[in-house]
Amino acid sequence: MKIAFDVHGVLDRDPLLREFVNSLTKHDNFEIYIISGPPMEQISKELLDLELYTAGLKIVSVVDFLKNKGIKMWQDENETWWCNDVEWWASKAEICKQYEIDIIFDDKVEYATYMPYKTRFILWEAQNRLAKLWGGKNGSW
Repeated sequence: MKIAFDVHGVLDRDPLLREFVNSLTKHDNFEIYIISGPPMEQISKELLDLELYTAGLKIVSVVDFLKNKGIKMWQDENETWWCNDVEWWASKAEICKQYEIDIIFDDKVEYATYMPYKTRFILWEAQNRLAKLWGGKNGSW
């Protein structure tokens, strides 16, 4: 099974979920992906700061993915990357399809509507300790 997690709003806010990720990396039955916005180097640093063991993780950067597709991107004064909203919100769905992700945990509902039918989207609200499963093809919670 292939399971993906976002960093910002998910892993960075939930220590229990981080422990879960670290334990999953020790099992051969799971491939664990980190699919998050920033460039690869930034994600790797943040994962180490969060005490996530990157040796067992496959890391995919949305920014790097979009740049490789030739999508027009720019940085603001805080060095945050931006692009067209539709391209951004569809990006994780494209990544999930490419890597055949079974489940993804993310805190941004905007990604859900683009997800391929095969991928189950879990809307993770760490502050409320709440998770909702997106109904995929049905498009409901």
